[in-house]
Amino acid sequence: MVVAVASPAVILICDDDPDIRQAMRRTLRGYEVTETASPKEAIDALKTGTFDAIVSDFSLEADRDGLDLLQHVRVSYPEMIRFLVTGNREIDVAARAINEGSVHRFFSKPWDDEKLRAALEILLRARHPGGGG
Repeated sequence: MVVAVASPAVILICDDDPDIRQAMRRTLRGYEVTETASPKEAIDALKTGTFDAIVSDFSLEADRDGLDLLQHVRVSYPEMIRFLVTGNREIDVAARAINEGSVHRFFSKPWDDEKLRAALEILLRARHPGGGG
């Protein structure tokens, strides 16, 4: 008898700070996580892999910010769950994220591990009823 085991969701994280990437990896323990340090690295990873969700920082030391990256993901991979995490307290960042429809959830740093995981679980279950997350 073969028992199908749901594979863990695959999450792409994008942050230019390796300490933040490590903290996010801890938050997302139990998932398959791929780390990238820039929007370009993230886009390259998206071209070669399949991901259920992306979690990106807003302020990236790059020519594009995290919201630009998530807007690209929204257009190119509309089924992918998109979370934005930022230490930026400016309301216009949140407003832009929501108004452009680029993100499913917006989290401030430091994020609450339980809330981030719960939000991700809810969205993963909605996309993959009966398993896959």
